[in-house]
Amino acid sequence: MTSESSLPAQITVKRTFWRTAFLMLLSIGLLLYYRQILQFYTPLAIADTITHIKQEHLLNTALILDIVYFIVVVISLHLFWVMLITISCIPWIKSNYSDNTKTLIWLTIFTTHLTLSLALNSILYPTSLLAFLRDTLLDSWAAVILLAIPSGLLLLHALWQLIGRFTTSVLFTILTAGILTGLNSYPGYQEKQQSPNIIIIGIDGLRPDHLAHRGMTPQLAPGLNSFLSNSIIFDKTYTPMARTYVAWMSLLKGQYPVTHEARFNLTDPDIVDKKFPLLQQLKNKNYRTLYAMDERRFNHIDEEYGFDRVIGPKLGAADAIITHSADLPLVNLLVNTSLSEYLMPFLNLNRAYGKAYNPENFNQRVISSMATDRPNFVAVHFCMLHWPYTSREFIADLPVPWQGNYNHYMYQAMLPKMDAQFSAFMDQLKRSGQLDNALVYVFSDHGEGFNLPRDQLTTSSTEPTELQVNAWGHGTNILNQPQSEVLLAFNRFQDGEPAIAPAIVDGLYSLIDIAPTLFSQLGLSNPAHAFDGEALHPETVPNMSNGDRLVFTESSIPVKAINTSFIDEKKVVSETASKYEINSLGRPQLKTELYPELLEKKQRAVYSDNWQLAILPDQQQPVLVNTQSLQLHQLSDYKGDAPWQVMLRALCEHYQDDPGFDEHGYCKQVETMAHSRY
Repeated sequence: MTSESSLPAQITVKRTFWRTAFLMLLSIGLLLYYRQILQFYTPLAIADTITHIKQEHLLNTALILDIVYFIVVVISLHLFWVMLITISCIPWIKSNYSDNTKTLIWLTIFTTHLTLSLALNSILYPTSLLAFLRDTLLDSWAAVILLAIPSGLLLLHALWQLIGRFTTSVLFTILTAGILTGLNSYPGYQEKQQSPNIIIIGIDGLRPDHLAHRGMTPQLAPGLNSFLSNSIIFDKTYTPMARTYVAWMSLLKGQYPVTHEARFNLTDPDIVDKKFPLLQQLKNKNYRTLYAMDERRFNHIDEEYGFDRVIGPKLGAADAIITHSADLPLVNLLVNTSLSEYLMPFLNLNRAYGKAYNPENFNQRVISSMATDRPNFVAVHFCMLHWPYTSREFIADLPVPWQGNYNHYMYQAMLPKMDAQFSAFMDQLKRSGQLDNALVYVFSDHGEGFNLPRDQLTTSSTEPTELQVNAWGHGTNILNQPQSEVLLAFNRFQDGEPAIAPAIVDGLYSLIDIAPTLFSQLGLSNPAHAFDGEALHPETVPNMSNGDRLVFTESSIPVKAINTSFIDEKKVVSETASKYEINSLGRPQLKTELYPELLEKKQRAVYSDNWQLAILPDQQQPVLVNTQSLQLHQLSDYKGDAPWQVMLRALCEHYQDDPGFDEHGYCKQVETMAHSRY
């Protein structure tokens, strides 16, 4: 006779739960292993490259809490999924079927759930590394429906038995109503306002020469090109520095970096003056102020800078780790729901998580956050054009040829996606009444270098030069003109339509001109600090003239390893890791004590008309560039009529307080150099 202790364990609800949990863990482990084979670099190595996180930084309490919170959320979500699968099995567990049959039913239900999640992930997020069911029979909504209906019915049947039909029906109704409400949440229509809305739209990395007014095929960005064709374009505009945070700080303050002292991305916020006089005066006029950005790892602007609300992913060093660890079907399926704002704040509205980023959600969040009963000041930044040029969908065929430059081709492939986001945003503004009375500025924070032949500088000397006359990236080389030249356009809207005559304005302009222009347009009181920028008076375009204008620009931290088509993360880390730290909020920042050393390495330049004069820390003398012909001259060899003396004096005065500037003493020799030519 067989003893009771030797009988096989019966299948129970508890046992089914733990079997499901184990099988779920095994499945996730296999998915992660498969993903790692494709990803090559570990998430920490990628984070190390992007935000300079080293292993010693992982001891930071705030960073640890951010990562632990994400891990706990992911585990909890999968355990909840395990619970749903277990509940679906309960009617069968309590049936009179044999244990083998119950096990087969359980495995079928589990496999159906897992396959359903993988199929949905492949359909909704085809660029996910785990979208391996794409281009199979399961890559269709018909297959999803065939998998979802039995899974849903089994769960409903089990719930009816556990809690009753009435309670189940109530829960199902509440869930359905919540989903439909989220899908159909439209912003209200703005009441007529006497004061205009102010809308500043930044487009990350947009090169003006990739737009129709500069000769590029209009099909790459039809919506933006249409907007520009009805706007005033300030044709030759430069960024004070080709980095996002510094560019926005300069724009909002109307000052050069040497004045507001935010000289680098990830500058320690404690040494930056966070008060924007523009925001302070607009708040006094009852404006609601919003700042929205869909990729914030290099930009610390938040509510402390004076905005009523900041929209975008959570700031922190954990961003780079989480965005490169999160690619799991269940995470992807929830990241674009309203729950992700609380459960996955680093992934919510984050363009850096390109495989799942939905620009429509970002647009909707911005529009729905705008006031309908008072005027708005909205500063929004779209990062679709930013490296590494990934998106939720695969790229479409382009009306431009492949020329062997991968980064440039992918950049052009992102232009239509950026354009779709911009066009949808403008359409939503119009439909919500936010363009019935509005001032709209569109700009790019910096351009981008792709080492293109057309960007190559030529030298007037027959002697070989050691100067780097072309470059990759942005903020790396001020001689690479596309890095610093940016878009700047203005339009006034009345009743949803453009209300000014379009024009392309010659001259020389800077992003620091936007703040003083707004002060002039709105009749605001002059701030206590002086503007470095100039009011543009776009309503009087025919009378504009600034032929003697000088505009300054400077480089960021020089990183030789970034000046390549494909970044070697080990070289980048070896160059940059020691310059950063993680602060008490878990955010990466530049070490303040290294500021003087890094300032010494900056490149600096001044523009006048079609000329650029630059002082480079590794060169014995200044260089002069004709920005039309792209010809470079060593200043000591130049014999033409460029106003280099005026430019050199201005450059020396502008940067005279920077440590290590002009170590070769050219600023002291301006007059001597001028007399020696004639």
